[in-house]
Amino acid sequence: MRHLRTTLDVGDKKTLEALLLRAQELKRDRQKRRLAPTLSGRVVGMLFEKPSTRTRVSFEAGIKLLGGDAVVLQGRDIWLHADGTDGELLRDTARVLGGNLDLLVVRPAGAHATVDELARHAGVPVINGLSDRDHPCQALTDLFTIYERREHPYDARVAFVGDSVPVAHGWLALAALTGLELRLALPAGVELDAELVKKAGPRVRIGRDPQAAVDGADVVLTAAWGRAVEPGFVVDDALLSRASPDVLVLHPLPAHRGREITDDVLEGPRSVVFQQAMNRMPVQQAVLEHLLG
Repeated sequence: MRHLRTTLDVGDKKTLEALLLRAQELKRDRQKRRLAPTLSGRVVGMLFEKPSTRTRVSFEAGIKLLGGDAVVLQGRDIWLHADGTDGELLRDTARVLGGNLDLLVVRPAGAHATVDELARHAGVPVINGLSDRDHPCQALTDLFTIYERREHPYDARVAFVGDSVPVAHGWLALAALTGLELRLALPAGVELDAELVKKAGPRVRIGRDPQAAVDGADVVLTAAWGRAVEPGFVVDDALLSRASPDVLVLHPLPAHRGREITDDVLEGPRSVVFQQAMNRMPVQQAVLEHLLG
């Protein structure tokens, strides 16, 4: 794995399992205040064209806890325009940044092309902090959250209910890497990458019916919607009654309580949402260590 532009960049199940195991070690070591300075002397650049809470805090704190340093650049601080119409060509910016930094984390305004262009020209590893195509750090964190709570995490039946293409693509990639059972309930008009769907394998089902997706599920995942939430897609007690009795509920946050998920579910005993948010740090630390050798 040279970059983490998409979840598929992890490459194979062996690498995925190594990242999950290392994240578990890092989480335990932090709790014991025994983190080794594995990133000492390393400087990570973080480029944000959009606001960020969990991605920025978990990366910046995680880097510093491992002895490294971070340079944070907002959209107003740097030109990230691929064609150079509003400033410097993106490939020129990438070369300069790569010459001064050891790794780049980027959250573009949307277009995944920015991530790929930086990876082509920077000469250092690039991590996608969320683009319109994928959210690989979140996908790995979601899986790690299940990994912590299930003896056989790849046997879990996972249901995603929502309209977030980056979240759906991340989980399709996880299915491709592990062979897990995945059911996606998407509203009309949401289309996924056909090649990625093909790679995800025969245990993936894509439909428009949230109840069918959640039926018997061990994990139910939703996310903030980019449109009005359609009837039947709200993760509430009625929908969860169709899932396994010990179902885990995940949400990458920010959550719009009462829209895609009810307040009582988000705050209830089935929810691992806030543990999931805290897991971003050890998972990303594991990725950083892997990419920086």
